[in-house]
Amino acid sequence: MSTPDPILALSELQRLVHNLIRVGSIHEVDHGGPGQPARVRVQIGELVTNWRPYHECRAGGTKTWNPPTVGEQATVLSPSGDLGAAVVLVGLNSTGNPAPSNDPNKTVSQYPDGTVVEYDHASHALLVTLVAGGAATLAAPGSVTVDSPEVTMTGNCTVDGTLTYKGGMRGSGKAAGATSSAEIDGTMRASEDVVAGGVSLRNHTHPGVLQGGSNTQPPGGAA
Repeated sequence: MSTPDPILALSELQRLVHNLIRVGSIHEVDHGGPGQPARVRVQIGELVTNWRPYHECRAGGTKTWNPPTVGEQATVLSPSGDLGAAVVLVGLNSTGNPAPSNDPNKTVSQYPDGTVVEYDHASHALLVTLVAGGAATLAAPGSVTVDSPEVTMTGNCTVDGTLTYKGGMRGSGKAAGATSSAEIDGTMRASEDVVAGGVSLRNHTHPGVLQGGSNTQPPGGAA
């Protein structure tokens, strides 16, 4: 039985130790599908690994999906130095992919189209900035409650269902294309009174009319 060459054995051991932790960049991404987890290949110098799994934030009862992108720096962890059994940790900032902020008071998520979600825990402010043409949808089959003493909408507001208010209503100005401050297509009913220009609908009088059993004519004048 031949004795292993100690120089070769030491060289192999050094290779395995060297491969325990390697840093490279994402070379290719396979986004997976039913029964097939997503995988990546990592370029480490001249070497490109085989397809290997990468770490998501969560992958159990709570699941996240935020796949890495080509060029992103990654750390390759190889048990016993075997790259064929490696797992990949992503999320290393680099010169080519710097962090979206350097403010220690902020948590920021930036997306490929430029959309940014930012929370500033020093000023207690949450800011979501969508790119031009972006849209947001909140789907809640039960209900949605906005608990705030002040809500401002800078654009038009359309309500497909019934609009119910409990704290009164005030307003001014005219909508685009309207000739008055409020226009209603249909009948408006008031359980108490309607006052226009200081004249009560319920309690106004018609001066210069002789009392008798006849009713006055309908109001005249243009609307």
